[in-house]
Amino acid sequence: MSTTDSQAYIFMITLYGGMLVGLAYDFYRFLRIAIKSGKWLTAFLDTLFIITLGLIVVFVMYLANQGELRLYTFIGFVLGFTLYIAGVSPFVQFIAKKISEAFKKRKGK
Repeated sequence: MSTTDSQAYIFMITLYGGMLVGLAYDFYRFLRIAIKSGKWLTAFLDTLFIITLGLIVVFVMYLANQGELRLYTFIGFVLGFTLYIAGVSPFVQFIAKKISEAFKKRKGK
């Protein structure tokens, strides 16, 4: 049986795990825009993204509480992802856009 303190710790780890999933999603979104690819490469990238997310979730769940599935861990992931998308993602997308524009300018020269 977990104590309340350990449950709060586990919740925070899964919250950060959800934010990490959001960061992976932003990175994947940037790759999809940068690589304008065909159907096969898109399918490969989608599969690679899903596998990566699965590995992140499994790693975080194992790190947090040896892989035990609890409702508050899922809530932590969803809340962390939501907070990332609402708060941090616009800033990351802005930086990614500036980097992309800098590469396009450099490529054009």
